[in-house]
Amino acid sequence: MTTDLISERVGGRVVSFNDEFFAEAANLLEISDPVWKPDEFTDRGKWMDGWETRRRREPGHDWCVIALGIPGQISQVTIDTSHFTGNYPEEFSLEGCGVDVDARLDDAFWVELIGRTGLQGDSVARFDLKASGRISHVRLNIFPDGGVARLRVDGHPIPGIEKVCPEIGLVDLVSLASGGEPTDASDAHYSPPSNMLRPTEPIGMWDGWETRRRRGPGNDWVVFKLGMAGVVREAVVDTRYFKGNAPGWVSLGVSDDGKVWKEVLSRVEVEADSINHLVLATETHARWVKLDIHPDGGVARFRVMGMSDSESAGAKRLHYLNSLLGQSATGFFHTACRSTRWVSSMLASRPFSTVGEVVEAAEVSFLELEESDWLEAFAGHPRIGEKGDAVANREQAGSANADQAVLAAIGEVNRRYEEKFGFTYIVYATGKSAREMLAIAEKRIENSRETEIKIASREQQKITATRLRRMLCIQED
Repeated sequence: MTTDLISERVGGRVVSFNDEFFAEAANLLEISDPVWKPDEFTDRGKWMDGWETRRRREPGHDWCVIALGIPGQISQVTIDTSHFTGNYPEEFSLEGCGVDVDARLDDAFWVELIGRTGLQGDSVARFDLKASGRISHVRLNIFPDGGVARLRVDGHPIPGIEKVCPEIGLVDLVSLASGGEPTDASDAHYSPPSNMLRPTEPIGMWDGWETRRRRGPGNDWVVFKLGMAGVVREAVVDTRYFKGNAPGWVSLGVSDDGKVWKEVLSRVEVEADSINHLVLATETHARWVKLDIHPDGGVARFRVMGMSDSESAGAKRLHYLNSLLGQSATGFFHTACRSTRWVSSMLASRPFSTVGEVVEAAEVSFLELEESDWLEAFAGHPRIGEKGDAVANREQAGSANADQAVLAAIGEVNRRYEEKFGFTYIVYATGKSAREMLAIAEKRIENSRETEIKIASREQQKITATRLRRMLCIQED
């Protein structure tokens, strides 16, 4: 089963475009099918339900950059030119990249997802893609100009590490953004239960799950496979916009195998048009959940809040790391160590089978380094006692509140150290006070350069290992 990664209902949005003279690029992301209104015009021309650019009178082509609502691996793309007959593009292409924020798009590594391909007017064309890494943004190119009604992008979500890291506390274990999906339901007459798992806020009664009116005994229900297995602590049953048609009560069951079920919430009353937070009396591990609504009705959003277990979270983090593209992959390892050779070795070691392999590969990659590589790694650190990036400042927290006399002494020992050895004083600073780091430096400055660079390299290895563990959210032993 694939997931809608791009529509406005899952948070997709237009970032930039070169032209939208006749019709807005945001129409590409509408989840509804395009419509035709023969008598509707605007002050710029015929109203069209899609994205349409002006007639191009100079060389080049038109384009639009879109941020996926749910980053992931793309498996299918749909280009819909419905109702565009004499004004559709002759050809299109699609590119993708993986970046954390829009601000990094200028330096992004773009990969070709679909090469330049011919289009037909008033038609729907689907393209199956091979795995191309974690995509966060796509760029739709049309040649030379014209209109496209809808762009659909379906695939498999790959949440960022920050979404599954145990340090952030409770997460939504069933969200579409983490790979949650409904596997069975009693009824989907008005709308599918997958709507409940969208990571966006509901915008209307149609933007949820609603069953027909039940006339016989029993109740309606949905079974979900969690995107991340874990310990369930709370269920959120959001009935916003459902006023005269919300369920009267709900119950919740959990399972680790999808066969044997344990009821953890028993027929709890819920309010209509409200966000109902239902805290479990006993925390329970689960891989599947079953939501029963009594007797029928509609639910806008359903959240299963809990702590992902180490196995499930580890698999998600590993999938993220293995699927990073271009500068995103390089930047990840560069944060841990600034040696270009070490970063290249780590990139070549992918894919990793376990998170433990990442740390092991780091140690092996260090064995390949020469003095010039170590010096490059050392140069990536601020001097002890000086401000650096967020990562370095966290490591050097022990010097943040040091008195001026100690900081002055550290500054002087840094100067003497660099004058003698020709590189920055490197010490594993995590958990050490400014005075401790000063004492270590004063002792090590008596070493020969040959001895000191070996010590500094071992300190660099420890720093890198700790950074990797934190970046991968691996719990410290």
